[in-house]
Amino acid sequence: CPQISSAVIESMAENLIDFKLSPILFYMFFGVSGAIAFRAINTLDGMVGFKDDEHIHLGWFSANLDTVVNYVPARFTAILIVLASAIIGENYRYAWAIAKRDHAKTPSRNHGWPMAAMAGALRVQLEKPGHYILGEPTEPLTPDKILSALRIRNTAVMLCVLLALPVIILTRLFFFPY
Repeated sequence: CPQISSAVIESMAENLIDFKLSPILFYMFFGVSGAIAFRAINTLDGMVGFKDDEHIHLGWFSANLDTVVNYVPARFTAILIVLASAIIGENYRYAWAIAKRDHAKTPSRNHGWPMAAMAGALRVQLEKPGHYILGEPTEPLTPDKILSALRIRNTAVMLCVLLALPVIILTRLFFFPY
């Protein structure tokens, strides 16, 4: 079913920020405490980041704080998806074009970037009916596209680790030698 495949790929791209790349980036720049702080902010947003009567003030704050701390990682994630697409032979030019064009179509200021980049890389249309449509249906959205999205995601994570590792090692050697 195309809608199930779309939901899986959207979730994979969105969670690439929250559960993979942002924690790595926060660890890279702020150490263990930065990674823990990021996860706490993200978890709080997931728990109470909705505007209901019971959590209006805490929910508003945690949702907006999560948006702020994910601003750079979300865009960096889209770039990594484009690079990963180039490495594994997917359509990296289209990934970037769709990311630039469609990133603002989702309610989230951040999650649209990797979702649109993934739609472009796979040459498919990702859709949450009644909410947004990302990409163009150049190719059919089949379960095989989920496997391609997994390859892109795994390659993007490896690129992030390869970029972060030298920074982490050098920072620890020069600024925190003990």
